Amino acid sequence: MNNPNPPVVLCFSALDPSGGGGLQADIETTASMGCHCAPIATALCATATPEDTEAVAVDTTLVIEQARSVLEDLPVKAVKVGFAGSVAIVEAIHSILQDYPHLPLIVQPAFCLWDRDSVEQADLPAALAALLLPLAEVAVISLNEAHVLVKESDTIDATAQALTSKGCRQLLLTQALLKENRATTALYDNTGLIKRYEWEHSPPTCHGATSTLSAAIASLRAHDCPVQAAVEKAQTFTWQALTAARQLGFGNPILHRLYWADKNLETSPCSAAPPANATH
Repeated sequence: MNNPNPPVVLCFSALDPSGGGGLQADIETTASMGCHCAPIATALCATATPEDTEAVAVDTTLVIEQARSVLEDLPVKAVKVGFAGSVAIVEAIHSILQDYPHLPLIVQPAFCLWDRDSVEQADLPAALAALLLPLAEVAVISLNEAHVLVKESDTIDATAQALTSKGCRQLLLTQALLKENRATTALYDNTGLIKRYEWEHSPPTCHGATSTLSAAIASLRAHDCPVQAAVEKAQTFTWQALTAARQLGFGNPILHRLYWADKNLETSPCSAAPPANATH
C-alpha cells in the first residue's frame, strides 16, 4: 500500500523577512512539489536585501535540538542546507548527518549572506568545503561562490573539478551572463562535465532563485527521482517560477512558486522552460 503522506524534507537555512529566499523559499517549493518541509532556522536576517542585511546566527544548541527532534519524529527523505549561519552550525549539521548517511543532501552555500568580518562566520566557506561538500549528493553553487571556495582555479571546468574533488558527488554550477542576456548551468561529477544547459535570460532576476532550485532538487530526491532527472526537472520548475514572478514591493520580484495553482495566470509558463544543450 502506498504511503498517503508527503515526503518530508529537512531544510536548514536563514529566515528571510521578504519571503523571497531562505526558509520561505524552501517551504513554498517543497509544498509546491508535494513534500512537507521541516524548517530549521540557522540565522535571522535583519532586512529583505541580502547584500545589505545582517544575518545573526541562531544558538547552535537550539539548531541541534530542533534537527534531532525532527529526525527522530518524522520520516525525513532528503536534507537541504542553505545558509548555515556560523561555523559552529556547519559543524553541528555535519555531526548530525553522520547518523543519517542514507539521506540525500543538497547543499547551497548562499554566500550572499556571509559576513567575512564576523568571528562566527569568517571561516564559513572553509568549514562548508571541508565538512558538508563531502557529504553532498548535489551542491548548487554559483560561479561567484565557487571562486570563494576554490580561488586557485582559472577556468570554469577547473573550478568544477576542484569542487568535485572535495567529495560532492554532483555539482550544479550556475552562471548568469547579464551582459549577454543569458544564463547557463552545468552539471559535473568527478569525471567532468555531464551536461550543460543554456537559455535566454528573459525572466526577471529574483532573490531566492537558487534557494528555490536547490529545494526543488531536494524535493524531487525525496520522491526518489534519479539525481540527474531531479536536477533537470528542478531547473524547469525554477524557470517557470521565475517566469511567473511577481513584483510585490520595491525590490527584486518574488518567484511565484505556486504558479500552477494561480487562476490569474492566463497560460502556464511551461513553454519558457530552458532547453538543454546536450554538451557532454
